[in-house]
Amino acid sequence: MDLGTNPRMWPYEPSNSPLPLPPQPLVFTQQHLHWVNAEHVESNSMSLDQIRDSVAGWKTDSGMSVDALLEQEGVVPMAKRRPILLLGELANPRRLIDVNAGPLPIINVRIDDFCRTWTDTLDSRMMNPGVHHVTAARTPGWWESAHLGFATMPQIRQLMEHLEDGSRGKWKPGKLAEGQLHLLHDATLAPPTIDDLVWDGESERIEIERPPFDGPELPLDEIFTPLHTRQGCYNHRGRLARCVHHLHRAFHSNIYRRGSARQWDDVISVQKR
Repeated sequence: MDLGTNPRMWPYEPSNSPLPLPPQPLVFTQQHLHWVNAEHVESNSMSLDQIRDSVAGWKTDSGMSVDALLEQEGVVPMAKRRPILLLGELANPRRLIDVNAGPLPIINVRIDDFCRTWTDTLDSRMMNPGVHHVTAARTPGWWESAHLGFATMPQIRQLMEHLEDGSRGKWKPGKLAEGQLHLLHDATLAPPTIDDLVWDGESERIEIERPPFDGPELPLDEIFTPLHTRQGCYNHRGRLARCVHHLHRAFHSNIYRRGSARQWDDVISVQKR
């Protein structure tokens, strides 16, 4: 797709939420999309300080570093930002405009052993009957691409409040106790197909070999992940309706039935406080 620089021109249709999503790193601002060229990191793993320091030095297409751009915008640098997984529409620049999120660096990442899946509820602010947001659920052996934002704590609260739609307790920024997270350079990474899923009547898993990682592992247990806690994810006859297999329009029209949910803490585990 053509990578424009005006966030208001980024495509977004509620019935097709959250697509399309950014294919490469960027710094989002309310006025401009600054596309960033990721630097290859020769390491098997990175701490939060290391990934923040690395991304701070990545350059935009105009040659400006991420930290220099943040300084130009008058906001805090990478070193003072907290990472948050953006699994759905919060990675879509047009939606970030509507949220009034403010300057936000976003990079491409790979998630393993958990997936992006639809919530069991509807947000009716944008269309009738509503939009399904995206939450997380375990799937051993799974992999797919996602996005990681670097936000201030006020921004994180703002993003969570957007998902909650004025009802406290619908969502929580949890820190996962399972799964893997890696920096991703090749955003064309293809996830497993529906036919690759193994279903034993109780749970699903992937048994084919994973593709090799092309970036270092990041500390997932130190990263905020928005989780839908009013109920959880949609219960598709005991299975999951994964976003990559069932796009929003087809999911809502062909699969979704009200009142079918899986409890959030049954499908993913979080760090205990």
